[in-house]
Amino acid sequence: MTDTATGANTRWRYHPQRDALLSEAHARPFTPMVGPALVARIATLSGQDGETADRQHMASLCRRVGQPEPGPTSRWCALDAGGWRLRWERHTELSTWTFFRAPSGTAPFVETALGMVPEDWLSSLPGEVLVATRLEVWPEVDERAAAALFGLEVVGARLADGSAIALTDFRTDAQGMTRYLMLAHAGDAALTGRLVQSLLEIETYRLLALLAFPVAGQTGKELSAIEATAAELAHKLTEDADPQADRLLLDRLSALAGETEALIGRTSFRFDAAAAYHGIVRERIEMLREHHIKGLLTLGEFMQRRLDPAMRTCDAVAERQRATIGRIARMAQMLNTRVEVAAEATSAALLASMDRRAGTSLKLQRAVEGLSTVAIAYYAAALLGFPLKAVEHVWHRFDATLAQGIVAPVLAVTVWLGLSAWRKGLEKEL
Repeated sequence: MTDTATGANTRWRYHPQRDALLSEAHARPFTPMVGPALVARIATLSGQDGETADRQHMASLCRRVGQPEPGPTSRWCALDAGGWRLRWERHTELSTWTFFRAPSGTAPFVETALGMVPEDWLSSLPGEVLVATRLEVWPEVDERAAAALFGLEVVGARLADGSAIALTDFRTDAQGMTRYLMLAHAGDAALTGRLVQSLLEIETYRLLALLAFPVAGQTGKELSAIEATAAELAHKLTEDADPQADRLLLDRLSALAGETEALIGRTSFRFDAAAAYHGIVRERIEMLREHHIKGLLTLGEFMQRRLDPAMRTCDAVAERQRATIGRIARMAQMLNTRVEVAAEATSAALLASMDRRAGTSLKLQRAVEGLSTVAIAYYAAALLGFPLKAVEHVWHRFDATLAQGIVAPVLAVTVWLGLSAWRKGLEKEL
């Protein structure tokens, strides 16, 4: 007997993307660890077209240390160099390079996870470095002594219902790296790994979200100029103007709409990405399950005070862009309606003028038709006079002049009837 369920599976036709979709859920797993441990995260902005260069750079390091290279389409790769480890992950517009190793000493922030990495390879990372942070995991000690390692604006909280403590000041040190210190119980490697990954992602996506803030400042200036021009054109729209002036105004509105659309095209990706990154930051902070440490702001409270206002500014500028292009579109529609109404009035006047001219032409045509009837009848009678005089010459009792006088009215009526019938035939064809 065969297993019917298993037999059915062998005959299924799987979607070509099924394996990729299943593996996506496992593409960025956390790294279990226990303290003490040194972690460093470098995030390089290489753009949406920089994936190949980043993968090749990772492959060059793998060859250098004799480890398997990433595949031609791989978006992540883990490397174990013995004394240190590296995990490369490719995202939409950046790559993250996360380094791990154990410390050789017993004091925090004396050495980094980058100390064993080949310096020439590290200095030639593709793209521009946006995130450079060091995170150290140590056994739990007094949080006040740990907080003293930072400046006055230290931020921290108890994480995962008190399982660990995270401290940072979000400032760069002498090496240009932000610092996180996590004090964790040594027994739960999986929980420690998840917390470390969440903290690294908070730092990474925080800076990615903030990329939109300077864009919002510059965009706000350009948008102010566009809004001032739109207000000026709106004022002119309230004035009475001739159709030619309205067409010129419509051309200016169309040009302004094009300028606004171009501005939106340059900034929409950055603003949309910032909103997505900000959402990830908020989600990761919720996953930390923070509890207050007396006298310190939690990471969530710090983000509410420092990150959220910047994101609201970006959202406001993005909304201003949408409102401005909508306002210009409504103005253009109103002006276009006014131009169309003016054009219809002009067309109506033109049609009325054409109708009057047609009436005049018809009257002239009738008059010419009457004159043509007289002229044709006159010449027909004159031509008929020649054969009538010939008959009179042969038959002396025949009066050619009398006959010509009798025939002339008949010819006139016949010509008039013929022209009338011809004119009516032409009118039916038209």
